[in-house]
Amino acid sequence: MFEDSITIFNKKYDPAKRDHNYIRTYLIGVNIEKKKAVNVIKSGLENASSGTIYIPTEDLDSENKEYISPKKYNQLSKEEVEKYYTFQNGDIVVSGIIDYTIDENNTITTLKNNFDDVFEIITIDNKLKGGLPHWEIALKW
Repeated sequence: MFEDSITIFNKKYDPAKRDHNYIRTYLIGVNIEKKKAVNVIKSGLENASSGTIYIPTEDLDSENKEYISPKKYNQLSKEEVEKYYTFQNGDIVVSGIIDYTIDENNTITTLKNNFDDVFEIITIDNKLKGGLPHWEIALKW
């Protein structure tokens, strides 16, 4: 039904590192709406760009990974987490399919400098009832 694709980086806290790991998943069959904007403030311009992603529960290609709630996702082991994806505030989303791994050498800042349309999830609206069950995910640049 939808023809867009995204790369999502789910964050998961690693107590051994005392930092987050980011696990990449490709989602194909979503709809992305992007709004580029700026606000004029006293000290200059401020980025006010945003976006919304519509992710259906049906006809979604997710690399054979299964959706799981954020609380359950964060309880998974390092091995189990590769079988699932979730949507939570602070996860990173990139428009399109990209070959990138976030780690000590490849940071989120480098990702934002090298790729267009890199967003952060700010809200997740669960619309899983009715004729077209889906998630609406609000993003900020």
